Amino acid sequence: MELSDQEKMILEDRLKAEYLCMSKYKLYADQASDPQIKNAFSIVSDQEAQHVEILRSLLEQGGFSPPEPLS
Repeated sequence: MELSDQEKMILEDRLKAEYLCMSKYKLYADQASDPQIKNAFSIVSDQEAQHVEILRSLLEQGGFSPPEPLS
């Protein structure tokens, strides 16, 4: 599957946004004291991780090297 430069840029931007969301939800889960809230944030973080894998896969299929996760 060939990706245009514009498609690549959009996917990379989306991937960076997903990395940021995933990091925030992990942080919120770590900081939560209520078990239900902690669990909810963990679930959302896992869903974000699935989105990350989909976007990384699309970029790799298009012949591009995806950006690395945020530190």
